[in-house]
Amino acid sequence: MKTLTILFILLLAPALAASELETLLDEAAAVKAGDHKAWLEARGRIIALGEDALPGLRAAGAEANWTQDSWPRAMVAEACRLRIEKPETAAAVDAPRGIDPAHYKLFRKPEPACQHDLKNLGADAVPLLLERWRWTFESHAYSNGEAGVAERDCFAKAVLFVPGFLADRRARFAMQAALEDISLPEGWRATAAVSLGQTAGTDALPALEKLFDDDTQATAVREACGWAFGRVADLKAADALKARLARENLPAGLRRALLTGVGLLGSAWAWKARGPMLLAAGDEVREACARMLLEALKANPEELEFISRALALTAWGDSLDWVTELASAAEKQPVREAAKACLEPLRKAIERND
Repeated sequence: MKTLTILFILLLAPALAASELETLLDEAAAVKAGDHKAWLEARGRIIALGEDALPGLRAAGAEANWTQDSWPRAMVAEACRLRIEKPETAAAVDAPRGIDPAHYKLFRKPEPACQHDLKNLGADAVPLLLERWRWTFESHAYSNGEAGVAERDCFAKAVLFVPGFLADRRARFAMQAALEDISLPEGWRATAAVSLGQTAGTDALPALEKLFDDDTQATAVREACGWAFGRVADLKAADALKARLARENLPAGLRRALLTGVGLLGSAWAWKARGPMLLAAGDEVREACARMLLEALKANPEELEFISRALALTAWGDSLDWVTELASAAEKQPVREAAKACLEPLRKAIERND
């Protein structure tokens, strides 16, 4: 009888351990954003389980679990897993040397800069950065005065930039939340807008369209949404850009942001980097962008600088003929002159692309 009891306990132990981990993950994910003390206590209870918790943490942090409702829990699991498996990565996120005055003040230009170091950590950094953003960002020991303001701004923009740079889809809900949070500085929200486009793909378009179209939003945020359309590699993004460029009385800053977005979306280099499987889709998008830019040249020749740059980025072969014809046959002289100015940069860009 004693042997059977011991065997029963041994068989039951894994189930009990798994149940304990599930409870601890639920508790940690429920910690209020910004409550770093409660978060550290909740995180500590999970990490105390050690390597035995790793299989359960991997399962809970699987990419399929990063949904609208459950991403904080998945993020908790991944952040804790990384702290157990890769403490050096966690340490680099917890205390970036680029915002440590003992480090950055050694340089000729003594300004904080941590974006480069954090993006070089790769995808492992993303859950740790999101953890930082949600619970412990304000608890960092920033310097006093203006130096501390600069360190905090640098760190925030890096946290919001890196997931987008890495095109890590797990971060899309956090990026949208940051973009929509009107209590955040405009520069932070602008960075989040671009990262949202990079992480969420076409799922980002409703939020980007809504904020771009909302004239109560800060101009910098609306402009960033215009650029962010260009980070959504899909024909739907071209449609969104085209519809907004066609609007009358569009403020110059917003129009230029959209033109920048067209150039980013049509970028020949970017589509090449996406690989041969997307070649046909890329050609469709690039042609749409080139045609948009031709129409923009006719309607707003004063935006020559932005249109010319976007045409060169897109480097669509047929566009050289279109612009050449416009340079000689356009009814309005400003359009002809603008088209002529576009020809040489466009020709060189197409030759490089070929």
